[in-house]
Formats: sequence, structure tokens, C-alpha cells
Amino acid sequence: MPTTIQDTPQAITVIGAAQLKAQGVTSLEQALRNVPGITVAIGEGGQLNGDQFKIRGFEAKDDIYVDGLRDFGAYSRDSFAFEEVQVLKGPSGAMFGRGTTGGAINTISKAPKLSDFTSLDGYLGNGAYKRALADVNHQLSETSAVRLNLMWSDNKVVDRDLIHNKKWGASVAAGFGLGTNTQFNLNYVHQHWKGRPDYGIIIVYRPGEVIGMPAPEYDVGVERSTFTGYVNDLDRGDADILTARFTHAVNDKVTITSDTRYGIYSRYFQYTTLDNCTAACTTALFDGNPATEPAGGVGGGSPYDNDAWGLQNITTARIEYDVAGFRNQAIVGFDVSRQVNHKLFYAYALPTGIATRPLVPKYFVNPNYDFPAGYTLFRAFPGQNLTCPATGNCTTNVLGGAPVTTNVAGTGTYESRGESTAAALILTDRLWFTEALSLIGSLRLDRYTANFDQTLYSGAQSPVGGLKVKSNLKSPRLSGVFEPSDDQTYYVSWGRSETPQGTSIVNIGGAGLTIAARDLEPETSRIWEAGAKVGIPSSRISATVSVFDIKKGNALQTDPATGFLLAQSGEKQRVKGVELGLTGRVKEGWTLSAGYTYLDSEITESFTNCIAAPNPATGTPTGVVCPVGTPTATPVLNTFMVGSPVIFVAKHAATLYTNYDLSAWIDGLSIGGDVIYQGKQNLRYTTRSTSYTDRSTLVPTQVATAPSNLTLDAFAAYQFGAYRVGVNIYNLTNALNYTQVFGNRGTPAPGRTVIVSLGTTF
Repeated sequence: MPTTIQDTPQAITVIGAAQLKAQGVTSLEQALRNVPGITVAIGEGGQLNGDQFKIRGFEAKDDIYVDGLRDFGAYSRDSFAFEEVQVLKGPSGAMFGRGTTGGAINTISKAPKLSDFTSLDGYLGNGAYKRALADVNHQLSETSAVRLNLMWSDNKVVDRDLIHNKKWGASVAAGFGLGTNTQFNLNYVHQHWKGRPDYGIIIVYRPGEVIGMPAPEYDVGVERSTFTGYVNDLDRGDADILTARFTHAVNDKVTITSDTRYGIYSRYFQYTTLDNCTAACTTALFDGNPATEPAGGVGGGSPYDNDAWGLQNITTARIEYDVAGFRNQAIVGFDVSRQVNHKLFYAYALPTGIATRPLVPKYFVNPNYDFPAGYTLFRAFPGQNLTCPATGNCTTNVLGGAPVTTNVAGTGTYESRGESTAAALILTDRLWFTEALSLIGSLRLDRYTANFDQTLYSGAQSPVGGLKVKSNLKSPRLSGVFEPSDDQTYYVSWGRSETPQGTSIVNIGGAGLTIAARDLEPETSRIWEAGAKVGIPSSRISATVSVFDIKKGNALQTDPATGFLLAQSGEKQRVKGVELGLTGRVKEGWTLSAGYTYLDSEITESFTNCIAAPNPATGTPTGVVCPVGTPTATPVLNTFMVGSPVIFVAKHAATLYTNYDLSAWIDGLSIGGDVIYQGKQNLRYTTRSTSYTDRSTLVPTQVATAPSNLTLDAFAAYQFGAYRVGVNIYNLTNALNYTQVFGNRGTPAPGRTVIVSLGTTF
């Protein structure tokens, strides 16, 4: 990016090193809870478990960057090597490329400095929390230095049964030519993790009600600590990321940069969810009779081994020359990348008499964490299936030669591979008409190609195997900027971003891409934003405000012979709102950071595969009934969704962080805290109807919701000489909040957690 945060024409939130340390932040997810307008989703589907975020209501799972380059992996990122975290909201496609509808997340790595220092920190807390950090910097010469960061962590989670995570990591960075016209930085990061994934607790509906909430919200015996998986569940993996950054100032007018990243990711992932609670289950849950214990059905995809890698280079030239007497700055460059993802799936042998995995009973009032008898994990191989019963699941002879019923059919995916290449041309030009008034125009042109291959358990090539997607993306942005002084910026921006089919290579699982969807044009989003960043007179506080309007369009494909819709790329959605921010120093020793977002979201068009007309004798079906003459499973307009809020969007969200240095009273003492509020979210709509045309026959749509969250944290630190001691108290009120959500589950936040730290710097 060519300019400072102050004069960049979009809303930007920065969580700096001091705040990260004061709050005891340990992960990217935890850091982003300081940013209103971001929601956190449960990694889902056995395909993309890890950091999943939505910015202003729009998917950002592929919009995570480190030092401006993509982080290709799907995993939960530890913060031990973060210097700061930046969230860029608003029009970002011109800078980052595909996706970035709501914005982008960028972390800045700890870099070598021209000094010598060592910092050591240790943490202990309830929930068997243990963590250790080391940060060592050594100056090699007047222009070179190296920096080493180490992390080790071992913890459970307060008030969440059986959740346990172990991690260790190392970051080594070397800088050469620091402070000169030619600089080269090399950074290597390794992170290893092993733990039991937490997929939360099912959302249930009280009999006769259409609004559902996570089961702990009802007094029915499901505690916030309830774990609905098995002890065998496992998430184990490694991420290795090498980054090289080169900068050369040719003269005071021209600067060349070239940044390259190579990342390798490996992971074994095995998880279990409790995904369904039938009418009988719901009745047993709410009848108040302990003897009728409810049993839900096991969900979740098959375990998998995943290996992936990604390579990217961005090279640019920044040129500052006057044009016709006007100051002008241009950036030209290219961005090329390649990404490969390979998955190998496992299968389950099901208990005797159980035909499908969702019929495996899972009790969640008094859960049993062990596999039921006959429920076994094994590696199936293509071509070993014998027969497929009417249930769709196959029997196989791989277990001791005896046929067993498995959770996979012959048409299930045994192995998948996704590859993508991308090449982009980048052009940004900023022309100053006066010292205060400038116009910024940006255009990014991408050529994106993705290939998908799948092998089935039957041994056959999948119908979607060998699919190729080719997309040409155009991401323009235009901004007018007015800066009457150094601490005042006013702007108006318009931008467009596009998301092609097959954009998420790491999300390739059982259904990476459909044949019908491969030729669809990219989704297109158009964003307007106007804002101001103003320093409050006679203070060190900066106030920000932005108003925005985002419209996401979809792509449709119809059958020219019948006019029926064949495929769609997604919903049409609109999110408009306002964002307010306040940051800086209230007075000497007192810092403050606060933010608020209001998001008015709406589904403007939605389609669903229609179902056959219901038989009155069998009850009301779930889905929209096909219009007369329309074949079943044809996508039809779901009029009952139009006008509803977009899922995973909280209308109101606010954060407040403050830190006060009390050294005037007690030398070395500081205290602070934060407040985080997120409003209620709708997570899923289940449309049920008996007629497509007669609204009088509608049964109300079921709505899965997550209640609003309010979290209070506090911290204190005492510095004495080279040493410091600190205490962090999270969730002071021990409130039942939900840190992650999905369409049918919510993950309870940890209960009240107290962590004590001891550190030294020398």
C-alpha cells in the first residue's frame, strides 16, 4: 500500500503490539474480537476447520494475509509472531484480488531491529493453562539483525469438557540493509498443533416454537461444558511458511519491491458433531422426565489427511513524478501465485443394525465420549465396495474379510485434489490537484484458473473430476480524498470485487465444484464507502466514521429450452451501515480504543432446490414445493428468504479497550480492561411449506439464532526493574457467551479464566 493508514480511503482497525500484550492475546481469532463487524464461524464440513471470519457479513476465509501476502493454509493461527493485526474494511479487491468483499485481514510479523534485547514471558492459569514465550533480537552490524521468537502452549478450556490443545512454534527473521536504500528480509515461521476440536452444542427448538437457540440456553440439563464429540477426535498439523521481502529505492522517485512466500501445510483432522435432534429427541429433551434421555444423531464429515502448499510473488514499482505540474504517484506491478491442496479421506464402520452415521445415537444430557461398540475408523480403498443397500451406504470387506456397513457410499469421495494458478496486473495512480485534494484510481486484472479432481470409493473417477474453471476478474476502485491537515482525512470510495467459482482450494472436500456451476460467471460485489478520520482538537485522540453500502450479486445459469434455473453462485445480499471509531491517548498515561458498527443486512434474492408436492398424510415437508410443471430438485426462488437478515450478521457490535498507567501513584503499575458486545445473529433459515403459491398454507420458517454476547475482561501489570508481573481475568461475569457459531451449533465461550504472567526484558 502506498500511503499511511491515516490517508488510506477506507476504514482500517489496527490492534497494536501494546494492546496484544496487555490483553494476553494468543491467537488471530482472539485479536479480532477487538474489531466490531467481524463474526467468527466454526470451522465446518470437515473441509475448512480453522480461522473462519466474516467481515461486515461477508465471507473472509480466503482473505487472510501476513505482511501483505496470502496465508494459504486452513488452521488456527497463533499470535506469537504478530507485531500487529490490521483489518481493512471496504473496497479491497483492487489491492488483494479475488474475494475481499467485506475487506481483508493482514497481520504484521515481528521484524528484526537494530538493537539487542531479550524478552521472556511465562503464563499460568485455571483450565490447566500454561504458555511460554521468548523474543530475542540481536544486531549483527550497523544495518543487519536477526530475531527469534519461540512459543509453547498447553491448555484446556474453562467450562468446556475434554477440550485440550498443545502448540509450539518458532519464528526466525533476518534483516539486511536495514535503514538503507536496499533492504532484504527473510522470515521463517513454523507452527505445530495437536488438540481436540470443539464444534459446540446443537441448536434446538422448544416444541411449538420456530426460533431455536443453543441447548444451554434452556434449563433442560445441557450444560455449557457439554462436549458432544468423542475422545478420539483429533486435530494435528504443521504449518511452515517462508517469506522473502526485498525493497530497493532506486532514487527519491522510484522504489522497487518484490515479496515472495512459500508455505507448506499438513494436517490430520478427525471430528464429530451432534447435528440433529428429531421430533422424538426434542420431546424427550423438553418433557422434564430424566428417564427419557434425548439422543441426537452423529454428524460431521469423514476424517482426512491434508497436504497443501502455496507459492506467491508480488513485485511492484512505485513511481513518483509530476504530471503536467501536478504531484503524481503510480504503482505498477504483478501478482502471481500457485496453490495445491490434496486430501485423502477415511471411513467409519458403523455399529450393527445402524444403516447411516446420523442414526448413531449421541446422548448430550449425559454424554458418552467413547466410540459405541462396532464404530471403527479405517482406511477404505477404492474398488473394495461389495454392495450398496437402499440406504445408499456400502458394505466393504476390508475389516478382517467380513462385510461391514460404512458411513460412505461408492459415490463418496475417497481422494480429492485442487490446484489453482493466478496472475494479476496491478495499477494504482494518485493525482494531487492541490496539496489537500487528490484522486486515487486503481485497477487489478486477474486471470484465475482452478482444476479439481476426485476419486470415488467405487474406484471410478468422480463426475466432477477433471473440472477446470477459468475466470477473468476485474477489480477497479476509485477514491476521492481531501486532507486539509495532517490529522484530517475525508474520502469517498467506490470499488468492485469478484469471487470466481472454485476460489477456495483449501475447501475441496466431497463436493469441490459442481458441473452445473463451473461455467458460472464470478460473483460480483459493489461497494460504496464514505468516511472521515479526524484528530480531535487539543487531544491525542483520533475519531473515525464511515458509512457504506455493499451489494453482492450472484450468477445464474438457465436451461434455454425450458427456462428453468440450473445453477446459481449464491444469494444476492445487501449490507449497509455505519462504523464509528475512537482511538488514542485521553491524557498522559490513559489510552483508549473504541469501536461500533451498525449493519443493516438483507437477503435480496435466494434460490433453493424445490421438492415434490407434499402428501397430507405424511405431514409438512422441509423445503419449497415445486411450481406446477417444474421438476423436483430444480432451483426456484425462495420468496420466504427475501427480506430476511443475512446469516451471521449482528446488527449491533461494539468494543472498548482501555489502559491506564498508574505510575504517578504506584511506580510501574498499570490497569485496564475491555468490553466486547455482539448482538443477536440469525444462523440458519429452514423453510417449510405445503404449497408454493398459497401463502396461507405456509408453516413458519424455523430460524436458528445465537443470542447477544457481552464480555468483560480486566488486566493489571506491575513493572519493577527488568521484571514484570501481570494478571488477566477473562469473562469477569462468567457470562454464557458463544465465541463461534454455525447454522446448527454454537460454541460456548470459556468460563471465568484467570491467568498470571511473569516476564523479564534485558
